[in-house]
Amino acid sequence: MTLLSFAFLYVLLAGASFLVFPDPSSAGPRDFQAAEQTLYMTVPKYVFLGRSVLANPDQKIILVGASNTGVGFRQKQVQSKLGCAKVSNLAMGGANISEVQQVIDLVHEVQTDQERRQNTFVMGIWFGMFIDSDVKFADGDRHRGETDIDIERYRYGFYRRTPNGPVAVLPPQWLDAGVMAIRPFLLLEKAAREARAGVNLVMTGRTSAQRTDQERESVVMSDADKQKALEYWKETMGRTNDISPAQVEVLKQTIRTLLDSGEKVVLVDLPIPAWHRDASPYEPSYRLALKGLLREFGDRPNFVSLSMDDLDNDLDYSDEVHAKQHLANVWSARLATTLDSFVCQQNPGNAPRVTTLRSSEQVTAAPQVTATPDN
Repeated sequence: MTLLSFAFLYVLLAGASFLVFPDPSSAGPRDFQAAEQTLYMTVPKYVFLGRSVLANPDQKIILVGASNTGVGFRQKQVQSKLGCAKVSNLAMGGANISEVQQVIDLVHEVQTDQERRQNTFVMGIWFGMFIDSDVKFADGDRHRGETDIDIERYRYGFYRRTPNGPVAVLPPQWLDAGVMAIRPFLLLEKAAREARAGVNLVMTGRTSAQRTDQERESVVMSDADKQKALEYWKETMGRTNDISPAQVEVLKQTIRTLLDSGEKVVLVDLPIPAWHRDASPYEPSYRLALKGLLREFGDRPNFVSLSMDDLDNDLDYSDEVHAKQHLANVWSARLATTLDSFVCQQNPGNAPRVTTLRSSEQVTAAPQVTATPDN
């Protein structure tokens, strides 16, 4: 009788989950930044459980990076300017380069070789992402070095932890079936989260600590705020004055693997406010690493880079790294223009230029964009 009651409750919750949160179209595109409005609640959970939407034969543009990529590039705005491809934003707050690589690997898990060759990965980078995982992910509530993606891998038993890293328990081709099986649990977690938000609203007048776009627009950082931010990054980076060489190598290998498999890469050097860029001890080593990346990959036909270093006005940022909405609109328009010429038009004459360090410095020749995959 108890087992029957449990089964009935399980079926009831599963049905309720579809009524409250119907499955979106499996064809994409998808804005994973909207996780809070879905059954999945957080971006890492949404990316891990919802990535099968990217398993299709269509041309796909996939944004990866940290929170400034997620906030700065508006999926709907970029999509509205591109008719040739489906745009999805998989950027995750707090990601380092290793976690970006994990996201790309998760996408590949659910795709065939042919589907992969339709990918264009837009990789937004800045110096704050070049932190070793054992430094970046050292919270007391996780195994040292395990990313937010790792936590989602283990949360529902889809993967198991081993001395050699995560091992899949559920084959990737069964991902959707696995998600279907845990929908009742996701619904209960969602209900608990909404209840906590209600309590926060009563106690603090807010449902979340995250700022809204409107709140970001009105923020002006004080000198004290700027000093706190500089101290925060000195503590967070785990190094005195340079970025992690190991993370640079991870990025190089990731780009090389994507290009060798016939996928396209757009490497975006994300701007930060001038006060932060000029005061940071990590900016010089980041610039040197970026120069090396562009030297190595700049002549590959499936690779382009985008620099927006002119967009460094302090008042256009809500903090030391995140673009306000009006600037995000500019970022999105510039990215769409680059993608239109690189992915949609397939015309070498329209190819975006590859820059070295800053737009005021020497510019190399445009890469020859062709319709033939880079092998």
